[in-house]
Amino acid sequence: MEIPFAFLHNQILLEAEVNGTGPFNFVLDSGTFSSTVSLRLARQLRLPLESRRTLGVGAGKGRILSRRTVLDKLNVGDLTILDFPVVALDLAAPSKQFGRPLDGVLGYGFLSGRIVQIDYFHRRVRIFRQSPFPLDAPPENTKRRLSFPMQFLEGSVLPVLEDCYVNGFRLPVTIDTGSSLGLILFPQAIQRLGLEKLAREGLSTSASGYGGAARLTKGWVKSLVLGNMDLGAVEVAYVRSGYGEGEQTERRGGNLGNALLQEFVVTLDYRNHRVVIEVPAE
Repeated sequence: MEIPFAFLHNQILLEAEVNGTGPFNFVLDSGTFSSTVSLRLARQLRLPLESRRTLGVGAGKGRILSRRTVLDKLNVGDLTILDFPVVALDLAAPSKQFGRPLDGVLGYGFLSGRIVQIDYFHRRVRIFRQSPFPLDAPPENTKRRLSFPMQFLEGSVLPVLEDCYVNGFRLPVTIDTGSSLGLILFPQAIQRLGLEKLAREGLSTSASGYGGAARLTKGWVKSLVLGNMDLGAVEVAYVRSGYGEGEQTERRGGNLGNALLQEFVVTLDYRNHRVVIEVPAE
């Protein structure tokens, strides 16, 4: 099936109905473990909220408190999911970034077990019953296509790409459809690449997450190579604070978000554990 989406502020925005009401705006995010619904919408729809609050993690320095609930019925395009577990939390910070209310996020709980293809150029999300690629012979890597096994770091749901080179140095990065930025480099990668001075002197910018704003600076790296795909010089965001410091970023060098992924067709095959990134056909 094909589901149209809006691409607003470099975010994939899908319309969904909840319990027969809507449409509401949901972001598609490969980096979020639990799918979420805004606390505002949960109260509006009188969803049953678990009394216990759980502390979550995400970009920004604020505390993230969530409460479990269940959507009796979620409709996204022609896809219907019954008894869909989500967490309710305050989405005021990302809503402010959008300039409109954000009603929820479809994360790993939505993607898991599915074959999902994101065609940024045609603004379509495709959900396949079977893989569009032969399972006995994975697609060959070329200058226009990269295919790699879907793997995750412990405690994370972000697919990891090991075959990535920044300025000639091999650097593991994650694939994050919930990030509005392009290439992000974390502090230990900045140090390893000798880019501390450029990171300090870069153009100041920020990004919003569940926990509020994260501080970054913008600059450029001389080269980014994904498998056999040489992307040349690309813009980079250097993390300064508020973006999962510590253990979360020590195990990966960087992150690839929608500002860069929008140049491709991205297939996330959670059923057969494969990721394919392709240059769109001309």
